[in-house]
Amino acid sequence: MALTVREAMALGGLQRGEVLAGAEGLDRTITWVKVLESPETISWLAEGELLLTVAFAIKDDLAAQRDLMRNLAAVGSSGLVIKPERYLPEIPDDMLGQANEFGIPLIRIPQDVSYLEIMTPILERIINAQNADLRRSIEIHRQFTDLALGGQGLDVIVRTLGELVESSISLEDANWRLLASHIVPGLTDRHRQQTLAHHGTPPKAQEAVASMIHEVVEGRKPRKVAPIPEAGMTAHRIITPILAGGENLGYLSIIEHPQRHEQLAMMAIEHAATVIALEMIKQREVAEAEDHVRGELVDDLLNGTFGDASNVQRRARYLHHDLSVPHLLLVIDVDHFGRVIKESHYPERRVIALKHQLFQVVTGAVRRKNPRHLATAHSDSVIVLVPQPAGADADGEELAKRIRQAVADSDLGITVSVAVGRLCVKPEDFKPAFVEAQRALDLMVRFGKKEQVVNYDRLGVYRLLAQIDDRTGLEAFAGRMLEPLVAYDKTRGTPLLKTLEVYLQRHGNLRQSARDLHIHLNTLHYRLQRIASLIGADLKDADVRLDLLLSLRVRALADNS
Repeated sequence: MALTVREAMALGGLQRGEVLAGAEGLDRTITWVKVLESPETISWLAEGELLLTVAFAIKDDLAAQRDLMRNLAAVGSSGLVIKPERYLPEIPDDMLGQANEFGIPLIRIPQDVSYLEIMTPILERIINAQNADLRRSIEIHRQFTDLALGGQGLDVIVRTLGELVESSISLEDANWRLLASHIVPGLTDRHRQQTLAHHGTPPKAQEAVASMIHEVVEGRKPRKVAPIPEAGMTAHRIITPILAGGENLGYLSIIEHPQRHEQLAMMAIEHAATVIALEMIKQREVAEAEDHVRGELVDDLLNGTFGDASNVQRRARYLHHDLSVPHLLLVIDVDHFGRVIKESHYPERRVIALKHQLFQVVTGAVRRKNPRHLATAHSDSVIVLVPQPAGADADGEELAKRIRQAVADSDLGITVSVAVGRLCVKPEDFKPAFVEAQRALDLMVRFGKKEQVVNYDRLGVYRLLAQIDDRTGLEAFAGRMLEPLVAYDKTRGTPLLKTLEVYLQRHGNLRQSARDLHIHLNTLHYRLQRIASLIGADLKDADVRLDLLLSLRVRALADNS
């Protein structure tokens, strides 16, 4: 435990000392004791050192007397012990004033007290404390190393750290996803509560603490962080980066640690960070190997190259996955990926990293509610197979929206569209479901849509449109039918196109259409007559209605192109 000046006043020769000034600094920590008998000594000082002097070096130098306490404050000295009788009978008021100003204890001792009487007991305490710290450090390191070698995992390492320092702990990866935590009841820090609720630091909070985290990573060691109220961080923290070589793997935080345990906390978090880095590297290597095997299985299912059903079931069981239950297939595709890469001027290494990070974000979003799933990456897409036990909601759109939002909330700087394929009940279903999902995404791309969630089973007429490669022809078809109405609305400020859309949606029901449009029935009759006149067709003709409905669908798809 650190020794303060106040505590040192009860040891050896300092028991006869008198504090002349700077009493506010009595709780400064003493790291060592040195003798100050030449002006050059100040340039060699380290923070926390207690200085002993008879003032010989400054006895004839008024400027040195005046600036001594200021200079000691600048280097962070813990205090000055002086025997003034022989060379400086009267301590100058400037020295006393500066001692009070900077909170540097100025202590006078009698002439008959030797330096050894002061230095010996203080240095004994410091050295004994250092030895105790060293023993404690070795014990902590052994404890964490045993956990790592025993394969206990991140949860146990984090819990052990929390119990050791009696504090709440958070471990997040480099993308701010919560990997493990330890909770001490009663903590009211809002940032901590949000992190637990969102399984990681929320995006808005990330922005508020980004510069602080950057400094922590650059410092490469534990750092005390004061509260940041605007980010909801009302508690003090000790934060350290999890580093492996030059790579930042994440952040480890001790939240609202007891002050009596601060030195222990700084020591423990550093040891914990080391074994956590080793554990994360090990987990990543294992995950990458498993991902490779899983990816091969998924690729074979999507391509229909898995052989017989019993063989693929056996491969899935090896991965602790059950293909006998129905599965949802989702394809997650980066919106306008080629354009994003071209406009951002990313080097190939950054592109590869972006794809890897996308895979991590997507699988992380799926894992929260569907820990048992299969996934693989195809260029700028991620394909996920999610088991759907009996009674589960099998439309997949909620999961698709969660994935889309997770990517939007990340710092990847991209957006995605998600296609939900048909439910796959046997291995042979995956290939057609994958093809259909790709067609749905291709349709969105063809008409300039982005950030979409599309379900192939619910595309209706769009499923037919998805199989037509001639986009120009589609738009020309819609233009022939609707352009007269668009031009008329534009020049006259009329809502004929909207009127036609409501009329067709209501299957030609005049009264319901008028109610939906909030107009009189006679007004609707007039508008429909004008529409029929402009397009030169009978709105009661079923074929005409079909052509118009298809034209409106094509136009809706092309709105964002």
